[in-house]
Amino acid sequence: MKSSVTSLHLLDGGLLEVESSFVVPGSDFGRRVAVPIQMFLVGTSAGYVLVDTGNDPGVITDPVGTWGAALATAARPLMEPHHHPAEQLRLLGLAPRDVKAVVYTHLHHDHAGGGRIFPDAVHVVQRAEHRWALSPDGHAGKAYVPADFTTTRWTLADGDWHMLPGIQLVMTPGHTPGHQSVVLWDVPDLGNVVLAGDAINTAACIEKDLPPGITTDSVTAVQSMHRLTALAAATDALLVTGHDLALFEALPKAPEPLRKVGHRPARHHAPMLDLAAGA
Repeated sequence: MKSSVTSLHLLDGGLLEVESSFVVPGSDFGRRVAVPIQMFLVGTSAGYVLVDTGNDPGVITDPVGTWGAALATAARPLMEPHHHPAEQLRLLGLAPRDVKAVVYTHLHHDHAGGGRIFPDAVHVVQRAEHRWALSPDGHAGKAYVPADFTTTRWTLADGDWHMLPGIQLVMTPGHTPGHQSVVLWDVPDLGNVVLAGDAINTAACIEKDLPPGITTDSVTAVQSMHRLTALAAATDALLVTGHDLALFEALPKAPEPLRKVGHRPARHHAPMLDLAAGA
């Protein structure tokens, strides 16, 4: 079946300043680093699909009032008015009403905060993520802001799903129980693209074979990372990690369409079985 994908744009949602080990476990405890907040606008023959919605735009002027002091301190938003999802769409001559569907990799505050800007869209998340976000275990709930998702009308996916021709949702749990990544097939001038979300935070996670710094199941998280790196290698796909500042800075952003650049995340190379060794 021919892909329905006609275009792909990276939208700039600003930055978050977080403790380094939140991104890559065991790295530079106590050091604060800035990570990008990414949204992806997928043009299709059926209309526009947005992948993730970034932070609640309320943090532009009032982070503590929007998130509370604890979250606003742990994840300090560096977000200006032009990072508002509506302003990013405006760069392309579009408005929130032009977005027909919103797909969430997961419902953490930096991925689901702008959902209310799209009241007319279909909102798609994994059923496992929706359940977990409404009733997470203990400390795992600190990255969820219920106001981001409790009033949204949801379409709940159950595992891998070819949502539209050329748009495949792939279950990649571990960072959260219902995390999903988005694979785009045959994007014009790009080929195949894997939007990893937080299943792979940065190229360093791949190089060091480490899960994200925040997980609900670190073993499953590593398995999900391996699934994506193997898929990208097998299909010669551009692999876009979730919070890699170097890659984010290298990639063109709206209003330019996304295109391949020289900087690409490393790929995991699993050890190979040597059949001759036992001969």
